Amino acid sequence: MVERGSRWRSPWPPVIAAAAPVLLTAWSVSPPGGYFTMALVALLCWVVVGLLWLVVGVRAVVALPRPRLRHVGRLWPFLVLPALAVTTEVVIDSGVVQRWAFDVHRSGLEALVADVRAAPDQRLTDRRVGLYEVATASADPLGGCTLLTVADAGFLDRTGFAHCPHRPPVGVVGGEGLVYEPVDGPWHVFTHRW
Repeated sequence: MVERGSRWRSPWPPVIAAAAPVLLTAWSVSPPGGYFTMALVALLCWVVVGLLWLVVGVRAVVALPRPRLRHVGRLWPFLVLPALAVTTEVVIDSGVVQRWAFDVHRSGLEALVADVRAAPDQRLTDRRVGLYEVATASADPLGGCTLLTVADAGFLDRTGFAHCPHRPPVGVVGGEGLVYEPVDGPWHVFTHRW
């Protein structure tokens, strides 16, 4: 028979609950500059899961038979959640998620660029391309690029993708204006700093 309250000493509910903040964290960093609101939600979820892990961990330590130090090896499953959090951070910092998201949505972004090039004097608004919600898509007459601004991406600066097929874009060095970082071929990430 299972002892009453033993589920509150198991390390697996916090590990299972960690799936939500892991996925939200990955989603929050998928666009250039990251989704700020989604990052806050992911952080809140990590705090809740961390508190759950702490409560369950303390209860498990208290439930260990005496002398506790001799039985501490039974608590090894409690290391799974910290390992999962560190692994999530390493994967996010490596840029794999951003690269994967761009590669998966590249054909949709190229279709949106084609729509803008078909009517260069118009500005397309509120288009969804997979994980990306493109707030505006327009031609940049000065740089010869098509700018796709991702909604809610970045903290204070507008950011998104720039498609520059004819030549690499020239951004500002310091100060206000567009700054470009190459992604692949004619694709760049732009940030409008102010």
